[in-house]
Amino acid sequence: MLFIQTLWQRLGPVASRPSWKELTRSSLGVGLGIALACLLIGLADHFYPHLLFLFAPLGATAVLVFAVPSSPLAQPWNCVVGNTVSALYTLLLLGLFAPLPHIALATLAVAGAVVLMLLLRALHPPGGAVALMMVLAAEQLLPVDWTLLIPVTVLSAAMVIVGVCYHRACGRSYLHHFVLSNKTQRPATRLALSEEDLQQLLQRFDQSYNLTPEDLGDLLAAAEENAIKRRLSSVSCGAVMSANLLTIHVETPLEEVAELFHRHLIKSLPVVDEQGELIGRVLRADLFDWLWQNHHSRQHQTLWKRLRNRSPKGFSTAKDLMRMPEMSVQEDTPMGDLLHDLASHDVQFIAVLRGKVLVGVITRSDVIRTLLALNQ
Repeated sequence: MLFIQTLWQRLGPVASRPSWKELTRSSLGVGLGIALACLLIGLADHFYPHLLFLFAPLGATAVLVFAVPSSPLAQPWNCVVGNTVSALYTLLLLGLFAPLPHIALATLAVAGAVVLMLLLRALHPPGGAVALMMVLAAEQLLPVDWTLLIPVTVLSAAMVIVGVCYHRACGRSYLHHFVLSNKTQRPATRLALSEEDLQQLLQRFDQSYNLTPEDLGDLLAAAEENAIKRRLSSVSCGAVMSANLLTIHVETPLEEVAELFHRHLIKSLPVVDEQGELIGRVLRADLFDWLWQNHHSRQHQTLWKRLRNRSPKGFSTAKDLMRMPEMSVQEDTPMGDLLHDLASHDVQFIAVLRGKVLVGVITRSDVIRTLLALNQ
């Protein structure tokens, strides 16, 4: 029993079970691609009979384009160039060495097609099938009919075009860039790794034809985020927050607000009501923007004079500069739940509440301090 279990683990399926969404999207895409190829053939027959026809490797191309679009083997260059160069090479082989046995022709055709695809960075598994298909049909092909290149190239390109449109409509990424040089490469992820570093990792583990550098970067970034999230899952926001609060009220004079910003290196102040519930925030930048707008008319006055000598209709209290609260969490919320929000939002602080009452704030400095403590 143990032997059978071990054998199954080694020889059984490796890929994870697909979701119903992925299963439906892939099967519909493949069906749509083949159906449109048939329509294109029918349309061409009205003008040039038998110019286009279905060939078996096109089904394999459809599987790659619609089921594994992120694979380098499924990219447009690989699909079109891989199939075309394999067909062209095999036709040349049949034209020059037709007397050779089928075994020799099949060996030379498939092996040579793989070499050419690798050299052109266009490896595409159906390309090997194209080469073998032409050898198996050699008796019907001789003398060589060069028009056979047309259906291979045209239908491969049509499958790619359908794939681009279909994946874009589904909101899925298909087209992947490749690096031309170190000068033109761009960062692939939030990691401290360049695209060249990611490509070297793929080559080190022989995965260059399974993943793109961008895919690898996304996987590493997601793994890193999950690892940090798991480590922070046992730490609550209440344990991380800064409880020594500096707060203001809606009727706090702007003179006092400016004094707080002057004495403390903070970028925003939370606004609370009489019960201590968070109702808004005042940004340091908003206060100084307002002061700057009045600079030309009173440029020789001090900060305090500008505030004291304001007109009755001007800004006077925190209420006039207050913005709505941006983000808040309960104090028992795990810190791991905040990582995505902190990464995707440029927030000054995250308010920590006990019910509706403000009990603390979390800044990026608090998060960094917590991460450093966990790593010690």
